[in-house]
Amino acid sequence: MAINPLGNGAFGNNFLFNTATAKKQDSISQLWSAYGSYENNAAQALSGLTEIGANVRSLLASYDDAKSTFNSEFGENMDALSKSAAKVKEYNFSLADKAGAITSTDSTDEDGKVTTTTTYSKELQGALDAVKGLVDDYNSSIKFFQDNGEVSKRVDRLAQTFGDTTYRANLYESVGLSTKSDGSFEINEEKLANAIVNDPDKVSRILGKDGLAGKAESHVSFANSQKDSLFPTAEKMFGSQLRDAQIYTGSAYRNMTSLNNVGNLLNMMF
Repeated sequence: MAINPLGNGAFGNNFLFNTATAKKQDSISQLWSAYGSYENNAAQALSGLTEIGANVRSLLASYDDAKSTFNSEFGENMDALSKSAAKVKEYNFSLADKAGAITSTDSTDEDGKVTTTTTYSKELQGALDAVKGLVDDYNSSIKFFQDNGEVSKRVDRLAQTFGDTTYRANLYESVGLSTKSDGSFEINEEKLANAIVNDPDKVSRILGKDGLAGKAESHVSFANSQKDSLFPTAEKMFGSQLRDAQIYTGSAYRNMTSLNNVGNLLNMMF
């Protein structure tokens, strides 16, 4: 007679049920244990990713502010220089009344010291102001590009382009504009005023459409053609670390969210 090793009847059935249940519970326990360990590690990683994400957003916000400021200052400088260059380019430096353009008056103080005061006619003062406007705007543009030369190689090249005034230094000097080492100008007002009165055609050649004003317009046109490429992209400025951080805080964050959904599913099933 064969003997049933599990027993017959209720005892045998209960043994099979209890054994299967125990195995099932053990499997679930192992599953939860593995998930719990992974979830704990993931929570720590998620905390780190959240911090990275905040830092990336802060960095990109600073980048956007810097780029916006740069573009705004670039536009202001180029617009101002374009307008002042256009004014001098077409300016008529031939005065209607040369005789009364420059007036000098001497005054003596109580100690006998003589002071000479020079005044200019309204017409001459207008010509001087036009040249001063061009020089001021040109100097501001040089300073802008030189101050931002480290932003990109293109900006640095523009700084060199605008600052290359030395090759005509002698001509500029002859009408009262001396050049500094950085390419900017300094005006000798008295010398410029006398040049306008005595040789307006020369002033027009050196400062007008074939001179400084024309050169300024050409530089502005070239700079504007480079506008969209002057400020580097965020990735180029900050390097591969920014790209890596964006990857981690993008797909990795989504993976963490998926992992949390697995935990919720386990809760529903068991």
